[in-house]
Amino acid sequence: MERDIATATVTNCQTMTGSDDASRRRQPPPLPPLPVEISDKMRESHGFSSTAHWVIPNVIMQGSRPGFGIDASDDSALMNQVRALAGDGGCRTFVSLQAECVPEEGSALLDDGGFRKPNPKDLAPYAELASSVAKEMGGEGGDAPQFLYYGIVGMQTAQSVSSLSNAISDLSSRVKSGEGGAVYVHCGGGVGRAGLVCACLLGALYPTVSADEAMEYTTGLCYLRSKDRKEGGTHYSSPETEGQKKQVREFFERMRSGDK
Repeated sequence: MERDIATATVTNCQTMTGSDDASRRRQPPPLPPLPVEISDKMRESHGFSSTAHWVIPNVIMQGSRPGFGIDASDDSALMNQVRALAGDGGCRTFVSLQAECVPEEGSALLDDGGFRKPNPKDLAPYAELASSVAKEMGGEGGDAPQFLYYGIVGMQTAQSVSSLSNAISDLSSRVKSGEGGAVYVHCGGGVGRAGLVCACLLGALYPTVSADEAMEYTTGLCYLRSKDRKEGGTHYSSPETEGQKKQVREFFERMRSGDK
């Protein structure tokens, strides 16, 4: 049986300009019914690639780090991935959750930047490529990419619910402002840490969505990356660990209680 969630929100995701000022507000559209149906219609609205999908179409995308799963020496493959995200996807805000990597050049830290491992991996940066694609697309001023960093160790939680709340408050404000284009939230593979943050973002944007419903969305939508959902195929749990799921529930409890 389908459950209709968050239908009290407005019905479009347009950026609106007030008559008395130049401020812009983006209102998220209603979420699809639960459980998430992996259909042609959902693939058209929320699907993107084998490594990423839309959590909210044209607003928030969840996925793997650009370059994940490709030959590190294949510069053209990395460029193609970044071009798809920044070009086809219109992503202009990139959020890295990888504590194992240094922040991209020019990154702003969410809260205090979260956790960072002392010996970072030497992975190919993508900020310069994303900026190059944005320029090709005619991006100027506010259309230039922004890079944000909030480190979380793989398969673990954010350093505290308080820190996570600060990071989500910043991110949700950016989404609501309508500035910075679509937001791409990534970790390594784009499932665990990215699912944790995206589930919390759904809670911040949709007051009627519960923690478990948010995680049902983030998990179900991951299946849009696979061609089918048959037994023996790829299994997703987003967030991945019980600890991460527990932290999502703690975040919701803190947020809904009014404890910032």
